[in-house]
Amino acid sequence: MLPFMTATPESIEQVDAVLAEDGRTVILYGHTADENVTFAASIVLPMKVDDASFLKDEWRTLPNLEWHLR
Repeated sequence: MLPFMTATPESIEQVDAVLAEDGRTVILYGHTADENVTFAASIVLPMKVDDASFLKDEWRTLPNLEWHLR
């Protein structure tokens, strides 16, 4: 069975947050122990944020994200 077929969001070990070019979308990458299995989630903000104000660590522990295999 392929690793991604049994992977679940509970297997995420590290989350990296990236502010998209539009300044309103936060993309979260959830990395698992298997380098071939990564999840992604995104959030659209109500207003634009500049790179200097973007606090990456604040986004890593959000509950109830809808993770998708990437």
